[in-house]
Amino acid sequence: MKRTLLLSSTALATVALTTTSFAQSGADGSRTAPPALTGVEWHAHAVTADGVTHPVPKGSHAGLTFNDDKHTFTGYDGCNSLKGKAVVNADQSAITFDGKYGTTLVACYPTNHVDVVPPAGTYEARVTARTLTLAGPDGHVITLRR
Repeated sequence: MKRTLLLSSTALATVALTTTSFAQSGADGSRTAPPALTGVEWHAHAVTADGVTHPVPKGSHAGLTFNDDKHTFTGYDGCNSLKGKAVVNADQSAITFDGKYGTTLVACYPTNHVDVVPPAGTYEARVTARTLTLAGPDGHVITLRR
């Protein structure tokens, strides 16, 4: 019993230590490298709008990729391809979307569409080992996973 409890506690401590925000300061003031944000395919997990959280349908390929140039993104909403401008500021843990997006115009079933592209504004970007949470104005939140 003690061994199981010790293993469980160790596992929980490991998870807690490996889950980080954008950057952490060490005791000597140095900063550890933030988890990668750009160049990663982030798959939509849930979208919260108007106080209601909408889980992404199982099997959906909706998601966003912030390009390495740190000023653009590409994505997919479950039906149409998307692209636009999004300025990634890793130092401030923020992404600013300008609200002007290009998209294909494929006719889709409403159940396939995921409103993965946020309205214009600056969003707090919290990155953990496998999750990116974009929290923006008016409580709009998008949760994406690797």
